[in-house]
Amino acid sequence: MRRFFAVPILVLAAAGAGFAAADNGLLALIPAESKIVTSVDVQQARSSPFGQFLLSRMNSDSNGFDKMAQETGFDPRRDLQSFVFASSGPAANVGQSSFVVVARGTFDSQSIGKQVLSHGGTVQNFGGIDVYVFQQQHGRSSAFALPDTGIAVFGDLASVQQVIANRANPAILDSALQNLITQVSPNNDAWFASLLPGSFLTQHVNDATNQQVKTQAQALQSVRQAAGGVRFGDLVQLTFDAVTRSPQDAVSLTDVVRFVASLVQMQRQKDPKAGLLASALDNMTMNTSGSNVHVSLAIAETSIEQIADSGIGLNAHHRFKAARPSQR
Repeated sequence: MRRFFAVPILVLAAAGAGFAAADNGLLALIPAESKIVTSVDVQQARSSPFGQFLLSRMNSDSNGFDKMAQETGFDPRRDLQSFVFASSGPAANVGQSSFVVVARGTFDSQSIGKQVLSHGGTVQNFGGIDVYVFQQQHGRSSAFALPDTGIAVFGDLASVQQVIANRANPAILDSALQNLITQVSPNNDAWFASLLPGSFLTQHVNDATNQQVKTQAQALQSVRQAAGGVRFGDLVQLTFDAVTRSPQDAVSLTDVVRFVASLVQMQRQKDPKAGLLASALDNMTMNTSGSNVHVSLAIAETSIEQIADSGIGLNAHHRFKAARPSQR
């Protein structure tokens, strides 16, 4: 049942490609212990050229969205205005990780509630609000609620309850996280801010068969906080900023970025489609200032559309995997 709500929202977030200026009303509701936050202005996403491109793709294969709209009266392509995703980060037990999505839009509470119950959910009252609860793997309870007109919240039960409680007492986020949000959100159409240590990024590379990949990935462990953004237009601007443990770690991190870029650039002669991204990487700029790293690049919006159509990332990944030394 969790996928019933989560998939359409997350798909639209990626497809709309519109992480936009912070919705302060929604940010005030998320748990204070949040370590990573993403704010998405779906209305702005729908008006961007790339958003229109991907929305047309979604509409051409819309059976899932049409079915959800028919059953719940909610179509994220039409009714979702903005949302905030927040999490305290990965837990030792994957099934226990906390997260919450707080959304602004038009919601049919009766139809949505009926669907939750029809999929085995139950309803309980918390702070005068109906909270629809359903069990997931590892015994984790997920929940959905409509605490105010035009506001919906979905996540693990404890986080949903915290959002409801925060209506009366707005959350005060970690000052470092709030500073990142303040810096990255105004000048980007897409952004994230994170206080998660870089070690969580490398937890899945220990079994890599390529020693160079393992060595390069270890530099990510030095990251202490990070933020990134995208500004859409005919020329799409992307930025990434990180704070590392030391100036030496900052230099190592730029080496990682260059290594990843080189994997794509090596494919330009074998696959002309790879040249679309490789050309942008050729003009990528990186600089360090003490422990800080800044990376930026620009790519034509039409090239992004071609990359999305070509599946370039997947093809490059498979070619690189095939070229790696076999594990003995």
